[in-house]
Formats: sequence, structure tokens, C-alpha cells
Amino acid sequence: MLFKTGLRVGEALALTWDDVNFEDLEIKTYRRFSGDKGTFSPPKTKTSIRTIPISQSLALILRRLKDDQQAMLKNLKIVNINNQIFYDYRYGVSSNSAINKSLRNVLHLLNIDSKMTAIGARHTYGSYLLAKGVDIWVVARLMGHKDITQLLETYGHVLTEVINKEYETVRSLVS
Repeated sequence: MLFKTGLRVGEALALTWDDVNFEDLEIKTYRRFSGDKGTFSPPKTKTSIRTIPISQSLALILRRLKDDQQAMLKNLKIVNINNQIFYDYRYGVSSNSAINKSLRNVLHLLNIDSKMTAIGARHTYGSYLLAKGVDIWVVARLMGHKDITQLLETYGHVLTEVINKEYETVRSLVS
């Protein structure tokens, strides 16, 4: 999900099934989970409260996850009190380190030699959108930034590639 939404880990961990709109293909994020404190809290900034579009394929994966989760919890007679998406019946809410460990395991199973982390997944999402020409203000909004300053600092390398490509477009237009 992190690769497909650009959510921060704490935002993803705080998601409930009520935050997913399967019909409109959107996820609403309005809080975060702090693994250190084990608590949910509002985001640091207003711009972190946002709606993120999701693909049909991610919606199908989430639907399957929801159905599997409900069946498993029913079978074990366990209640997911907060209706959380990323709920572990043994440990409750996951942690950033647990997510990174799971990611490393998946990458290993796929024979991908990578040091990718959860924050790297978020950066991959932002970089991909920028490289594909999505407007920088739209990317900033999707990432929960108040302006493009953070984007420029974090994704400057991608923007340089985009700018060079756009220069070629300008050259051909004014030729």
C-alpha cells in the first residue's frame, strides 16, 4: 500500500476500513499511529488530512484483505475493535520496524537485493509521480505537504530529469 499511496507509515497504520471508499477508489487519512507511544493522534499539519486516489487493483487487494481478515478474526473469535486495516490479532498495531522487516522478507522472496524501507516506498511513490509528469503541486498535496518546498528538497534529482525533458519540449516548440 505504501508504494501505491505514498502514505507515511504512521498514517497507514492508523487506517481503518471506514477510511477506504471502494466505490470512489479513495483513501482518507486524518490521523497517525505512533508505535513508540502506542497511540493514535491527529497529524502534525492540516495538509496531512487528505484524500488519496487508489487504483482499481489496489482496491481489489484491499477488498480481499478485508474479507480474509474478517474470516480469520471470526474463526478465532477476535474483534478488531478499531476496525483497523493493518491489525495483527497477536500484537495489535504493527510498528515501523515490523513493516520494514516484512518488506525485507518480501523482497528476499522475490530475489530483489534492496535495502528498501517503508519511507523508501513513500519516496518511490513521489518520485514516480514526478517522473511521470504529475504536477508538482498535486504531488505535494497527495504527499500531505503544505507546499512544494519539501518536495523540492527530497525529490530534486527527479525534478532535474523532468526539467531537462521539458527543456527539449520547449526547444521543439520554439524551433
